[in-house]
Amino acid sequence: MILALLFFTAFLLIPSPVVSDATGLGTSDPGQTQQAPSRDLSSIFTGVEERFRDGHFLNPTPVSVPGAAGSTVTPDGNETALRTEKITPPVPKYDDDELMQLVEESSASLLLSLQNSYALYVWDESLVKESAAELRTFATSLLEEVEALDVSGKCDVLKTSFIRALESYRTAGTVLRGNTPLNSTMVDIALDANRMGSHHLREAFEYLQCPVQRVPEEIVAIDLSSSLLYAKPGIRDELELMQRYVYMDRSRANEISLMLESVKRIDTIYYLDGSGNKIEAEPGRMFLLVKVRVTNLGHIGEGRMYRIQTPDLRDFALQYRGTTYSPMKLPTRTSLGESYATVTLDRYKVKTGYIVFDVPEALTLDECSIQVKLPDASPVWALGKTP
Repeated sequence: MILALLFFTAFLLIPSPVVSDATGLGTSDPGQTQQAPSRDLSSIFTGVEERFRDGHFLNPTPVSVPGAAGSTVTPDGNETALRTEKITPPVPKYDDDELMQLVEESSASLLLSLQNSYALYVWDESLVKESAAELRTFATSLLEEVEALDVSGKCDVLKTSFIRALESYRTAGTVLRGNTPLNSTMVDIALDANRMGSHHLREAFEYLQCPVQRVPEEIVAIDLSSSLLYAKPGIRDELELMQRYVYMDRSRANEISLMLESVKRIDTIYYLDGSGNKIEAEPGRMFLLVKVRVTNLGHIGEGRMYRIQTPDLRDFALQYRGTTYSPMKLPTRTSLGESYATVTLDRYKVKTGYIVFDVPEALTLDECSIQVKLPDASPVWALGKTP
């Protein structure tokens, strides 16, 4: 179609030959007669056939007609060149999700820092060195992984805060390296680095956009000055109420916090099932209520097991003057609130509940303790010891 139009346009531009008028008006002097210049169409369309054969369109630039000075032929609107298609640049792929996942699963760094801080507070040189080495190794490895991530602008602040936290933890571990005996300068530097690391880690948690994995206050805002015991060989001290004990599950993939929060004496327990039933302590006896709190602190292992199993009710035992008492079995809901029971917890989830013991009314808390059988240890809480 385009080729036909071009032929037609060129044809219109070729002037008609001079015809003699009968009256002589169109007759010219024989001496001045000039033959019209020849219009060779092949010269106009030179290369057109080849260009169409190669798949190229005609150039829309005005073309000159041989022998017609100053005259040009402009291609019709249908002969315009094919417009260049606008190519959208590829959208860069960022590592935002990977960064958020690393921050969510970074509770191990905080726990190692807490362990190291506790060892520094009590001046336990052996535990200081051991926890510092673990903290430094963990922070250094994670820091290399985080620095290699390419994140978008909206995650720059999150990445910066997380890197600062890991750098602070690495500093704490580095200061305590080697065989140099502990001194006040080393302790002060390490404690300050641990505090700064926890501060920046809290900042990173605040920048997280994913609210599903909410880190509980127990993990984020823990008081470093309070006592904290880990499942370590050789530690046999009795814990006090509100003191947490941290241990690993059987798969050694998650850390768990166990705490006895409070103790209470009562003599009657009411059922909340609508039956009106109740349990009353026998004469000379009472019910001792112990509130238990278990928290899944998070995943730290190599596997993909993120859930933990809370201790079984049978793992708790009360010791009083050489006698062992086992917990009572109660309905899930009573007038006491929710009874403690074994459950499966996702990471960062918490289980609280009461354990009830039927004990002598004359029992004194200063002589009572509760031992909990765990996978690697059996920590003991002295019920008469309070913060």
